[in-house]
Amino acid sequence: MASVTPSKRARGYAWRVQARDRHGTMRQETFYGDDALAVERAARDFARLVDRVGITEASRIRTERTGAAARGAMTVAGWMTKYLDPASGALKVSPGTRSEYQRIAAEWITPRLGEIPLDSLDVEDVTKWVAWMEDQSGKDGGHVATKTIKNRHGLLSGALAVAEARGLRKGNPARGAKFTRRRKDGMVILTQSEFAVLLHFLTPSRRPLIMWLAGTGMRFGEATALTWGDIDRDARPMLAHVTKAWQKPPKGGGEFLGPPKTEAGERTISVPDSLVAQLGKPGRGDRLVFTNTKGERVRSGALYDAWSGALDRANDAARCAEAGLSPIGKRPRVHDLRHAHASWLIGAGRPLPYIQARLGHESITTTIGTYGHLLPDAQQGDADAVALAMGAVLPVAVVPQIAG
Repeated sequence: MASVTPSKRARGYAWRVQARDRHGTMRQETFYGDDALAVERAARDFARLVDRVGITEASRIRTERTGAAARGAMTVAGWMTKYLDPASGALKVSPGTRSEYQRIAAEWITPRLGEIPLDSLDVEDVTKWVAWMEDQSGKDGGHVATKTIKNRHGLLSGALAVAEARGLRKGNPARGAKFTRRRKDGMVILTQSEFAVLLHFLTPSRRPLIMWLAGTGMRFGEATALTWGDIDRDARPMLAHVTKAWQKPPKGGGEFLGPPKTEAGERTISVPDSLVAQLGKPGRGDRLVFTNTKGERVRSGALYDAWSGALDRANDAARCAEAGLSPIGKRPRVHDLRHAHASWLIGAGRPLPYIQARLGHESITTTIGTYGHLLPDAQQGDADAVALAMGAVLPVAVVPQIAG
């Protein structure tokens, strides 16, 4: 950790910042000036930068920043602030998405790259930044998901592309960045019988929402934003209109309702009468369908506690035996109910374009890329094609019989 100490000087004020570099050599930078508070502030800001990136990198950034100030160039932090400002017109996104981008910039971009002059940022800076993110721990203690890192990188790359287009710098050093390929956590798909076991162990008050998520494939933020007026009980089949979802709040604000994740997210879903019936007596049209005991919206943290407890019981051999059930042997996320829904539709032979529209995917390629491997006809067709191609060399298959 860098040390910051005042230094004697005949005239004016001086503060010294000291720290060891990666080779263990003690290095220092000294700050001078006639304004005591300004000099100390500059030294302490530099020390915080040293703690984040090391004194070697911090000294390089200080040198570049001094040159940038002389030529009137802004820093990466300054440009990210301007890029994400609605008044700049540089980015056309919803308020919720803009808020999320601002959070990512504040937490992941500016702490490592913010002090670097915008026109001095190079490929090495971006490469080190990506490597740093890949070395961080995720919520579950493992590495941050590659998809998450790519999303953060994409925000930076988009900002730099606009900066290049506006003549603020030459080239985009984030373009073509390489990422470490890691095994990603796969979706956990519940069969109908496994879902029934999990449902058995759920608190009765939580069952309607869980059944709705599994029966419609809606995202949690969409389902918990559903109002009674969104459900058309007179239609046959009954319909649920997905027109809104809870958005992540701007800094210092509360959650608010906005449009779904994508334009395709605004959709109409057919639902069986029995699924609507389990919701109980309908309320006023502008009231939320799913609420907690206080009549407020259901929040993910509260649902997670109930979900996690039900999973524990659904995987407990003794508890399952008492209920005459078999342990499911899985720990899906609530979001995996969306995947289960899609898999059940595929198993029933529903075409992928219908599933795409039902889930609100922007592109059919997303649906195929996510669920194409579940298509039973495709799996059987692949096996038949291999058998045909290798028919001359494969022995005749004899399926062993299981002894009774």
